[in-house]
Amino acid sequence: MGATIWSPLASGLLSGKYNNGIPEGSRFAIEGFDWLKDRWMKDNILEKIKKLSDFSRELGVTMAQLSIAWCISNPNVTTAILGASRKETVTGKFKSTGSLEKT
Repeated sequence: MGATIWSPLASGLLSGKYNNGIPEGSRFAIEGFDWLKDRWMKDNILEKIKKLSDFSRELGVTMAQLSIAWCISNPNVTTAILGASRKETVTGKFKSTGSLEKT
C-alpha cells in the first residue's frame, strides 16, 4: 500500500512563483480561485515559503525540485500527481529526481 500525493507544490506556492505577490495569469489570479488564494496567501505561510526558497538555493535546486523530491523520497509515497499550465514547467519538475540525494 502506498500514498498518492496530489499537488505536491500546493497549487504553485512551493514553486516560489508567489514569493513576491500574485503574478498575472497565475492560478491564484484566476477568477473563481479566490478560495485557493485565501487559503495559501497568508503572511505566516509566505514567510515559511521564503525560508524554504533560501534553503533550496543553498542546495542548488529550485523550490519545485526540492518540494517534489521531498515528497517522493518518502518510502510510503508511490505516486506524486503533478500539474502544470506550461510545457517548461513540467520539464523542470522532472529534474526533481536528481534532487533526491539532497533531501
